[in-house]
Amino acid sequence: MKFILKISGFVFAMCIFVISCNENRTKTDVSNIDLKLKLYRFEKELFGLNLDSIEYCIPDLEKKHGEFFDLFNQKIINIGGTNVKDYPIYLNRFLTDFLIIEIHEKTENHFADFNPIEEDLTQAFKYYKYYFPKNEIPTIYTYISGFNQSVVVADGIIGIGLDKYLGADCDYYQKMTIPSFSRYKMKKEKIVPDVITALAIAEFPYNDSLDNVLNRMIYNGKIMYFLDQILPETHDSVKISYTPTQLEWCTQSESEMWTFLVENKILFKSDYMEIKRYFDDGPFTASFPRQSPARTGIWLGWQIVRSYMKNNTVSLNELMLDKDYQKILNLSKYRP
Repeated sequence: MKFILKISGFVFAMCIFVISCNENRTKTDVSNIDLKLKLYRFEKELFGLNLDSIEYCIPDLEKKHGEFFDLFNQKIINIGGTNVKDYPIYLNRFLTDFLIIEIHEKTENHFADFNPIEEDLTQAFKYYKYYFPKNEIPTIYTYISGFNQSVVVADGIIGIGLDKYLGADCDYYQKMTIPSFSRYKMKKEKIVPDVITALAIAEFPYNDSLDNVLNRMIYNGKIMYFLDQILPETHDSVKISYTPTQLEWCTQSESEMWTFLVENKILFKSDYMEIKRYFDDGPFTASFPRQSPARTGIWLGWQIVRSYMKNNTVSLNELMLDKDYQKILNLSKYRP
């Protein structure tokens, strides 16, 4: 299968971007939705504790932050619950660790003004409230994890590990030998898309009994379409974490990619390694040229679901609940 990467000028590339960005914007007006997001800068509170009397602060933290405090201790920084005998010592060690202190200082500087992110989160949850009026708006917590977790989701809670969004050029990430294709996503612009992606996956999990390339493709396409509706002003490249060049490559190579998958009967393959090839992160997609980005199965699924929603009268909730992936493909009239 021959893939052709069309080399274009800057103006043409920008035209592709503007069309791509505007084509999927919703005209929904959410200005009349009154929503006050509950957001706690937990890391500020935690690192503001008096370390000489930390054991006396723990009951107040536990009472105030309840389930998140337990989640933070046991699943994020992994020091165990407050019922552990030496828990105050473990928490003290975390807060006085030299590297953690450095990370905290760097995070404080990098997120000195958190208002724009909070405003974007608030706007996103207004759209979420519009489409899912009966659903609870989660409480948002920010934290420092020592690079353990980016976004965590629990019942009524979403946590954001700010130390995982310090920018692709962060020296810590380079010292940790995190590959460049992963570092590219570790920037503050990805916080809101990552939060909404985590929310969508938590509410609409993938648990199909038959796991194959097509099912994964359509499922991930639904998640991306969810982002289209909840983040209508966010550019496609940010939502899927592609560079401008990678996004253009997919646009130009869409037909060739789809033809390759169909002609080689890959859509219904259920082999684990075959599935990973099209959905896992990496420098490129193994079956395609090295100019390709990774996760092209997600991008193609996204285009199929967009076509399905364009050609059918279906609500966002109905789409997200529909697990008949073959039907979605059939009714999408997808013809790249």
